[in-house]
Amino acid sequence: MKKIRGLLLLLLITSYCFAQFNYPVARTESFDTTIYGKKISDPYFWMSRKANEKEMLDFSKAQSKITQTLLDSIHGTEKLLVAWGEAFANLQDELWNMKTVGKKIYYNRDIPGEGTWLCRRNSLDTVEEKILSKVIINGQHYSIRKKVFAHKKPLLALMLTQSGEANPHIRIFDLDKKEFLVDSIGRVMFNDSRGVSMTWLPDDNGLLYTQAPPTTSGSEIYYNGKIKLYGIGTNPQKDESIFGININTAITLKDYETPYVYSFNNSPYIIARIRAGDTDNYAFAVHYSKINGKQTPWKKLKGYINLGDGFDANGKYLYAATKGGNHYQVVKINMATGVVPKTLLSKTTDVIAAVDFNHNTGIVAGKDVVYVLIRRVGDMQIIKIDYKTKAVSFLPIKNKAAIADLTLLGDNDLVFASGSAIRSSQYLRYDYSNSDLSPIPFAEKNFDASNELTTEVVWIPSRDGKQIPVSIVYQKKLQLKNNNPLLIEAYGNSGASNDLFYNPNIVPWLKLGGIYAYAHVRGGGELGEDWMNDGQFPNKMNSINDVVDVAEWFVNNKYTSSAKQLVMGGSAGSFLVGMSINQRPELFAGGLFLAGLPDITTYQDGAFARESKSVGPVNTKVGFIHSYSISSYYHIPENKKLPAMLIVHGATDYILDQHPAVRYTAKLQQAQKGERPILLMVNAEGGHLGSDKENLYIYKFALWQTGHPDFQLK
Repeated sequence: MKKIRGLLLLLLITSYCFAQFNYPVARTESFDTTIYGKKISDPYFWMSRKANEKEMLDFSKAQSKITQTLLDSIHGTEKLLVAWGEAFANLQDELWNMKTVGKKIYYNRDIPGEGTWLCRRNSLDTVEEKILSKVIINGQHYSIRKKVFAHKKPLLALMLTQSGEANPHIRIFDLDKKEFLVDSIGRVMFNDSRGVSMTWLPDDNGLLYTQAPPTTSGSEIYYNGKIKLYGIGTNPQKDESIFGININTAITLKDYETPYVYSFNNSPYIIARIRAGDTDNYAFAVHYSKINGKQTPWKKLKGYINLGDGFDANGKYLYAATKGGNHYQVVKINMATGVVPKTLLSKTTDVIAAVDFNHNTGIVAGKDVVYVLIRRVGDMQIIKIDYKTKAVSFLPIKNKAAIADLTLLGDNDLVFASGSAIRSSQYLRYDYSNSDLSPIPFAEKNFDASNELTTEVVWIPSRDGKQIPVSIVYQKKLQLKNNNPLLIEAYGNSGASNDLFYNPNIVPWLKLGGIYAYAHVRGGGELGEDWMNDGQFPNKMNSINDVVDVAEWFVNNKYTSSAKQLVMGGSAGSFLVGMSINQRPELFAGGLFLAGLPDITTYQDGAFARESKSVGPVNTKVGFIHSYSISSYYHIPENKKLPAMLIVHGATDYILDQHPAVRYTAKLQQAQKGERPILLMVNAEGGHLGSDKENLYIYKFALWQTGHPDFQLK
């Protein structure tokens, strides 16, 4: 075994000729295997073996130390912090995460001098009440990952974590007494990046939640989830499972099929939806009065393909977005019978948005109407459908904007957030009785940066003729076709959509002369079902090609140059970063590979089965070959000058172990024939969603590699 060598040898040649580095050296060990006739050789595979974990972690820590030392030595930290400070200060006293419970309104507000508070108003015209700020229990600090309000009682269930994504558990907060109950439920599972799926019984006499088996295995704490019922003041160790693998004899689930659980303010029914991974998602329903442990009589909802959290209920009917007509459709499902749904809305020219960009529902069921979110890139709308007449009409939304956080106020009024890439969110109320739309009285303040920034959607042709919508944001005074620094971000996976809202994190990049471009590539849901299918298995390469073609268009049209262009993606978006750079390394100055997975052929932990419909099942030859084709690790160009790369990972990432990212770092460093750095940063307290510390290093790296004179090595 070679010893890990010295930490740093930095020599800045010029502002644009980057240093050569002495990285810690990873030993190599022969590993050859053949899968479906494909020979794989990997001298760094030893890092993925449990027996070598300590050695891998030591190598990772040494790499991270070099990265931190290097990025700390770059000028410009204060400039970034000041710009962020100003950007976030502009948002002080504004509201976000608004949620209504009957006529009560809850929201977060950043109060000057006090920090962020969860606040409440008992109606639109009552005074604000501060409820909860920092979570400190028995001297321990916690982060709130998810919160769920009870339907009638003043109770709030919170999923809390520590040091990133460690110690995920549920605590219950009394909203009137403003104190935590003694109840503590743990360890709960991450259903996805938003946290645990949990909901209150319709009568608030219990909490339903998902929990994984009692194990430390990286895959098992993510798989095999069970829905359990907890009663306040009881012992959670005795909680009964009411849904899951080997729980209900009439229901067969695969170990990686993940259950989510839901209840509703205006319905006595419970929904268990299943994220299937390799097939279409589906769902079950039961009246809450019939919950009876393993004997709970769940009814499968026939003919309903579930699209995530895109549904709401009133009485015995579920109103949901589902597949159909390319742009999706809205259906009405009788949960008492589970029979084939009735169509309420189909064959629309616009895309029905099952969920908003935060995966909150885009379907809200009132007493007399159901509201449906409509997705147009940069110009979203809401329609209402009358239950009795089936009449469909648009709400009087005049501004071009993104829309999110749909929530019902009272019987039929709707509250939602409206904003854009250059204007922070403003909460509006639609008064059903008067067909009137107006700002929430206490939420009129919002920051408008349109005097300084501008945004637009450009449509860029791909190599096969498809037009790719790309949202760009930049300073008004900037000359677009003037070789500017340009950061492309993309995700393009499993139908997820990104509706651009004002993002203070990118403000320093914009103020320092950069262009931010979000590419709504195939695989996302922005343009409907066909758009999604055209960018997932067996067509995932289209997503990658779209990013490359967008990058080439920006260079050819003088927006930027290869020396000033970066590509960024996190989680499944990392496929696009690694493979775009592998395909056309000469187009990019660097890549930002965040919480990513470079090898989906040998790595079959938490993410594997959940994404198999998108990237291909590795237990079939065609699926394996497809997964191999988009695994960045196996396609690094040989004898090439590679762009710079910053690989960022969280040590407490709930889904992805760090060893594939560490292997990827070692292989890229070995393959690099140019002078740009290949850096790994593993944040000991970081999770899947990153942290402020990581954000600082990401933008310092980006500005350094695109040649900004104020962000060079000291």
